[in-house]
Amino acid sequence: MMDTLSPTYNVLISLGIATLPVAIVIWYFWHRDKGEKEPFKLMRKAFLFGILVTLPVGVAEVFFELFVKHRLPFLDVYLIIMPFLIIALPEEGAKLWVVLNSTYKNVKFNEIMDGITYAVLASMGFAVFENILYTLNYGIEVGILRGFTAIPAHALFSGIMGFYIGMAKFEKNKKKEKKLIRRGLMAAVFFHGLYDLLLFTNVTLLMYMIFPLIGYMAFILNRSIQKANAGIKEEPQYF
Repeated sequence: MMDTLSPTYNVLISLGIATLPVAIVIWYFWHRDKGEKEPFKLMRKAFLFGILVTLPVGVAEVFFELFVKHRLPFLDVYLIIMPFLIIALPEEGAKLWVVLNSTYKNVKFNEIMDGITYAVLASMGFAVFENILYTLNYGIEVGILRGFTAIPAHALFSGIMGFYIGMAKFEKNKKKEKKLIRRGLMAAVFFHGLYDLLLFTNVTLLMYMIFPLIGYMAFILNRSIQKANAGIKEEPQYF
């Protein structure tokens, strides 16, 4: 049916499919915030900053890939390292940078839950740009699939990190504050890298393991949201 539509309608439908899951995710996390709702201006800022860092992160990933790939003795080593250091670290590091430089120091960042909210917004800014490119280039089927996988996964990676950011915001000890931020970044990089590693194996059974991984991350983040809304500063227990 898509082939019978004009190119303009194809583009509009692709854009709708690419952006709808992002809107749903944002609405969900906004709804989960039981405290003071965030100002639209700050939410927009975190989201737009997330879009803006997409291009430089993409350039950095290409550079790191070219730099690292030919310096490792075995291809298998590269394939294991790439999801964590070349993809997950720059992307989650960029999302962290967005939160720290767009909302973290604002007086309206006044609850632990705010860390989750703004981190998710930054991730959705990043994800919507990426999803539009994938959907326009590879078709609506890819956009639909990513709506159930990559989009929620991005929110979960960054949402888990955001809980640490929220706790760090209200940590009076500067060393502990920085430690919490680092731990949040490490958690996001680990889950993001593991997610990509499973996909990069091209082994069907392993690729399907992203679904229990998404479920596990959702469980962790749900408990973190409950703690955040209750004002409890307690790091997630992963095992």
